[in-house]
Amino acid sequence: MRLAVLFGALLALSPLLVTSSSGVAATRHAAPPTAQFDSMPAGQARPADGVSVAAAETRALRGLVLVSKDGRARRYAGAHIGTGVQAYRTDEFGRFKIPSDERNGRLSVVAAGYHVVRKQITADYVVVLLHPLEVRAIYLPYVHLRNPRVLEWALGLAHSGAINSLVIDVKDEGGNLLSIVANETAAEINAIRDPGTDVVAFLDALERLGVYRIARVVTFLDSRFAFAFPSEALQEYDGTVFRDGSGLAWSSAFSPAARQHNVEIGVNAARFFEEIQYDYVRLATDAGVAQRDGTTSAQRSAVIAQFAQEAAAALHAAGAAISFDTFGLTTMAAHDHGIGQVLEDLGPHLDYFSPMVYPSTWTPGWFGLAYPPADPFRVVQVSIQRAVDRLASYEGIVVRPWLQDFHDYGVQRLFYGSQEVMAQIDATALAGGKGFMLWDSSLNYEIGAAECVRALPEVFDTTARSWMQVTRCIHALAALPPAFAAAAK
Repeated sequence: MRLAVLFGALLALSPLLVTSSSGVAATRHAAPPTAQFDSMPAGQARPADGVSVAAAETRALRGLVLVSKDGRARRYAGAHIGTGVQAYRTDEFGRFKIPSDERNGRLSVVAAGYHVVRKQITADYVVVLLHPLEVRAIYLPYVHLRNPRVLEWALGLAHSGAINSLVIDVKDEGGNLLSIVANETAAEINAIRDPGTDVVAFLDALERLGVYRIARVVTFLDSRFAFAFPSEALQEYDGTVFRDGSGLAWSSAFSPAARQHNVEIGVNAARFFEEIQYDYVRLATDAGVAQRDGTTSAQRSAVIAQFAQEAAAALHAAGAAISFDTFGLTTMAAHDHGIGQVLEDLGPHLDYFSPMVYPSTWTPGWFGLAYPPADPFRVVQVSIQRAVDRLASYEGIVVRPWLQDFHDYGVQRLFYGSQEVMAQIDATALAGGKGFMLWDSSLNYEIGAAECVRALPEVFDTTARSWMQVTRCIHALAALPPAFAAAAK
């Protein structure tokens, strides 16, 4: 259905869809000035009739959120509406209302599985049409942001269409972060470390290409914060700052200051990214941590869920989605294993759940396999299916995993190439996951696998898969932009 026809039909119905200040559906009065827009990715051409803004009036902003599904527009309940200051939710009919005294000209819409919408709005009524999003992403580590050739390579992949998303470090495992996301605390503890390249220009270029930008924030693994504020850090029993097996220190999830530090970084990152992804959002796995050994599973899980709630509220107001990385084990385990990650406690707060289901992380015996890395399809299918099932009762959350795009580091040292990566991508789709992110910190990605997902979506129809077709696709795409090893020379 063309947008002009679609929106014309919606506007004809608008008097019946607007709620009054009392919460009772208003009836048969003239429709207020209306804006219409859709969530086509930034940088892509929009239909001429995709935006229409009428004169502003000083009254409440009301609106309707729709999603495009199977060629039809459907109302979307539970979308997050942001003003930059406050967050709201659409009701069961996809409607929302922002009081006149809380309007500031900004409007954002976040819904898991759809492109984020951000607009300056002056009209009093808006109709928002969201478009589906299935991420095909690779990871770009902090250390590689300093290399202009790597940035050019990443832009080339985005321009080719092989990827439609990029996960970029903005805060690393040492607590160092980019100036564009820094807060006052970061400056105070000397944690700002810029790479020497024009990161903002790179992010702007990604936006123009319509790339969905994900900021990775290493959360409680944070030596700079921990040593600057020892009382807010994970501690040994003698009260000294705890160091893990790698000699790194952790801030404590039980510390409101540590949680707020990471929330603020996420909000600052939301100016440049559509999604904020928190990693290491847990307690350390090591024994001897006072806050770990001296608390119950319920207490640990509650504080991680509290951080999820705090961050989600702030990010949804800022117009960004929120995701958590977890161990792959979180998909299968009913308890927290001492680190505070319980899937059901996170479900109410996240837009995306991103377990690291790398086959090489599973020990013999899991999934009935003598050596799990030898069967990447089964490992990913079973673990993702379990996560999807456990989260089925929670609305507005998508399971989108990290997949292994590096060679097996277990005892057999198995080679992982395009076939192994494709097996994981296919297993994710069959299990009910939506989208994927490939991890290889050396950037030697099997780009052919990601490109085949874009070029051959019918391959992932569960009723008609053809591995021979996938293999031909991978071989035919050998001329795609090279992996980082070649690009960096």
